[in-house]
Order: sequence, then C-alpha cells, then structure tokens
Amino acid sequence: MIHMGILSWLIPQEKHFFDMIETQSKNVLVGVDALVDMLQHYTDIDKKREGIKKIENDGDKMVHDIFSELNKTFITPIDREDISKLVCSLDDILDNLEAVAERLVLYEIKKPPIYMLEFAKTLQKTTKNVHGGINLLRNFKEANKIRGFCKEVNTLENEGDALLRKATAELFTKKDPVEIIKIKELYEDLEAAIDRCEDVADVIGDILVKYT
Repeated sequence: MIHMGILSWLIPQEKHFFDMIETQSKNVLVGVDALVDMLQHYTDIDKKREGIKKIENDGDKMVHDIFSELNKTFITPIDREDISKLVCSLDDILDNLEAVAERLVLYEIKKPPIYMLEFAKTLQKTTKNVHGGINLLRNFKEANKIRGFCKEVNTLENEGDALLRKATAELFTKKDPVEIIKIKELYEDLEAAIDRCEDVADVIGDILVKYT
C-alpha cells in the first residue's frame, strides 16, 4: 500500500500550479490598470509610481514562490519549461510597466503624449486576452477558445508595432533632442510590454500543440 504522502507527491499538482499562474496573471492586470490610471489622471505620480512598484514587488514574490514549487515537485501538469517561460514572460510585462512609471518620474515628464495612453490601453486589452487564455489553460477542452485569445494577442501586438511607428515618426518632428530620447524610451518600454504578452501567447500555443 502506497503511503498517502508519497501518492500526493507523485500526483501532478495541477490545481496548485494553475492557481498560482492565474494569480500572477491577475497581478499583471492590476499593474496595467494602475499604469492606465497613472497616464489618464496624471496627478500624484510619485504615489502612483510607488503603487506600481509594490505591484511589481508582489509579482517578484509570486515568481519566487512558483519556482520554489517547481523545485519541490516531481511531476508537473505541463512541462516545467513551459511553466518557467510563462512565469518569466508575465514577470517581464510587470518589469516594463515599472520602468515606464519610474521614467515618468525620473525624466520629470510634465504631460505624457497622448500616444502613451494609447499604448497603455492597447496593453490593457492585450493583457486581458492573455489572462483569458491562462484562465482556461487547465482545461484543454477549451483549446479553441484559448487559441482565440492568443490570436487576439497577436493582432494587438501588430497594432502596438503600428502605433510605435506612428508615435515615433511624430516624435521626431519635435525640436528638443533630449525630450525625443526620453519619450522614445517610454514608447519602447510600453511596446516591449506588449511584445512580452505575445511571448506568453506563443508559450500557450506551444502547450496546446503538445497536449491537444
């Protein structure tokens, strides 16, 4: 007779891992919402920057907890490499968000260009689709719905690329070279966050190929 402790060690901890990744994804949504609010209502930016930093710190703790669980678990519900890629890409989104919030304060941006809010809103839509796919990932019977979310992420990433080209072209009509450099870096951080969403969608797509 197999001891229950050994049995629980052998059985994949599906619910546990998927719960943790879903929580991490939800934290990304909270971070993106905070950035949209910061750009939309550009007051108390120091306080809002601190709020985003806290969300990013919470995300770092989640990454640590998930990797700690990976190291202790013999069998995982999906490949541990895929779990690792999902977790790291989600964390990268938050890192880019924090970089934007930090630079807005550090660069003393008095009024962010409207394109920054457009980027943030595109990122908001993209992360919602990422979260939709992650929420269904524990149920491969929902593969078509998951693929739908991933397809929308890819569409929005293309929109982000187009927005970057448009915003950068307009930016270079400005006369202040220092201001151009500052704003260009902020645009690139926002667009990079959207790219990381596509990385998550690509990992999800790879998982579906393996398990469906």
